[in-house]
Parts: sequence; structure tokens; C-alpha cells
Amino acid sequence: MSTVNHIEMMERIALDLEGVERALAASLQTGAEDFNELIRPLSAAGGKRLRAQLCLLVANAGDSVEEERIKVAEAVELLHLATLIHDDVLDQADIRRGEETIHKHKGNKVAILSGDYLFAKAFSIVSDMPTMEYLKIFSHIITCLVEGEFMQMEDVYRINQGVQRYMEKTQKKTADFMEGCMELGGLLGKWSQEEIVELKKYGHALGMAFQITDDIMDYRETSDTTGKPVGNDLREGLLTYPLLSIVTDNNKERLLADIKDLHNGKDEKEIIDYVIAAGGIDNTLAIAEQYCNDALNALANIRDFEGKEILVLAVQNLLNRKV
Repeated sequence: MSTVNHIEMMERIALDLEGVERALAASLQTGAEDFNELIRPLSAAGGKRLRAQLCLLVANAGDSVEEERIKVAEAVELLHLATLIHDDVLDQADIRRGEETIHKHKGNKVAILSGDYLFAKAFSIVSDMPTMEYLKIFSHIITCLVEGEFMQMEDVYRINQGVQRYMEKTQKKTADFMEGCMELGGLLGKWSQEEIVELKKYGHALGMAFQITDDIMDYRETSDTTGKPVGNDLREGLLTYPLLSIVTDNNKERLLADIKDLHNGKDEKEIIDYVIAAGGIDNTLAIAEQYCNDALNALANIRDFEGKEILVLAVQNLLNRKV
């Protein structure tokens, strides 16, 4: 794959993203000025637009229509934004993308209604697409997200939940969304059904590796690099792979007591050091590498295409993701 093709694809995606930003700005202009003032800064902060970029890359690598690409990518970002707003309510988070969260500024009711509007807008956009397949994918993504959120709420401080339960939550909350973006791009680009299957495998594996490496940050990074305090998940009782992988009958009661003591002023460093010494980070890196390899194997089963190198680099960046 030539560097020229790589650059050309990045330029095409960048142009599409400009169209997505214009479409988002129009969608977030409503008759409710409170809503407009709250949502615009959050949307403008943007994030990486990773999900939209995955969709746009695959669509551009195939035989897609610009207007349809931009509509679906806009809907993807509206859906993602809606989930962030609702997540902030559930987690009672204060800051999102450097801005005060909506629920913190205006209360839970306004935040929930804001998220609901974005969900409805996303569905309205994909309902205008030529086939029902787009709507089915969006419905599946949202169903999985809600199921994963319910599971996470059930599992707060659940020390014996096991790594398989964690994997199922990660699939529903993160991987299914990325898998769906790859499938949407495949539909837009008129890829074959066989290739779409492999694209979905890539999206699934990338999503799993993305979340798993993110969980490592809670043990290895600082608030300056992650945007949240080290040990934040532990303090909230959200037990992730590094800790769950080292839980045994002999240490689970001690671990649970230590985690709950974080609310009483206990320093999280002792728990973090224990998890690292017991091999929790090494275990997590190994499973993340396995998913990265799964993603690369899925790509290997697809013909060479313009932009394939970018998807390979995305996996390689995860392997080197501050860990």
C-alpha cells in the first residue's frame, strides 16, 4: 500500500468530516435555546470522531455516495454523543471533553431529554436511508449499549463477577458499536457480504482492544494524560480486567474491603501496586494483544484496498498505547 494512497484517503476522510461537522451544527440548532447552548460546546469539542472515521474510511474504500456517507457518519456521532450524555448522568460525572456536563449544569432532566433528542435525531437520519439495514444496525448498537450499562450497574463492587462477564460488558458497551460502524461503512461502500463479515470481525476486535487498553490507564497513567484521576474506576467500584484477572478465593475479600475503603480516604496506590505485582497488567496486555492480532487477521482475509494501511496502524497504535 503506497503512502500516496494513505494520504489521499486521509484527505478524503477529512473532507467528509467537514461535511459531518456542518451537518451536526445544523442538527443541533433547535427551537430550544437552552439545548443549543448546552449541546454545541460538547459537540464542538469533538473528541476523535473515531467511530465516524471508521465508517467513512470503509465507505470511501468502496463504491459509496458522498451524501449518504455524511448522513450515516453524522448519525453515528449523534448516537455516540447521546450515550456520553446519558453515561454522565448515570456516573454523575462533572466534566466531559473539558466542559461541565449537562446534568451538572442543568440537572438530570435536561440531560436525559438532551440525550433522547440526539437518539431520535440519529434514528430519523438513518430511517431515510435506502434500506432498513442501517436502521437495524443502529437498533442493535443501542440495545447492546443499554444492556451493557445495566450489567455494569449490577456489577459495581462485584468482586467475583469473573473476566468473562467483564468481556461481555465490554463487547456490548464498546466493541458492538465499532463493529456496527464497520458494517455501516461496508453497506455504504457496497462491499460483499463475505468482506463485511471480516470488517465486522475487525471492528469487534478493535473495540475490545480499545477498551481493555483504556482500562490499563486506570492503573498506569496520571490524570494529566487520561483526563481523570488514577484509580477512578476502582473508587467507583468498577472492576476491570487488570483486577478481575488476579482475583482468587484467597484474596477476594481483602481486595473488596480495600476497594470500599477508598471512599474512606484510603490511598489507591496500595491496591494498584498489588494488582500490578500479581500480574494484572501483564494479563491485560496479553489479552489486548490477542484482540489486536484478531483484528489484523481479519484484515488479512480482505483484499488490499485504499485505506487498509490506516486500519493496520490503528491496531498498532493500540499495541503501543501508553502501556
